[in-house]
Amino acid sequence: MPETIALVKFKSFSATEYMEYSYKTNIENLKENDVVVVPTNNSYSIGYFSRYSDNKQHIRNATKVIVQRVDIEAYENMLFLGGFD
Repeated sequence: MPETIALVKFKSFSATEYMEYSYKTNIENLKENDVVVVPTNNSYSIGYFSRYSDNKQHIRNATKVIVQRVDIEAYENMLFLGGFD
């Protein structure tokens, strides 16, 4: 599967809230605001998928790879169905 560039945003209360960061991914069908786990400088963070890109600058900036998409719907279903009881 070809490598794709995904742009990811992070929720914060600073000016960087609206910045998009480039990550490589092989995950297909990401939708806007899907929650993804990404490596950061010292650890991992959750971010929100913004869009795919084929922009040359985004391709150059992408040095890290998205770890995975978080299945929020499955998690919420498990809670609703009493998965921890």
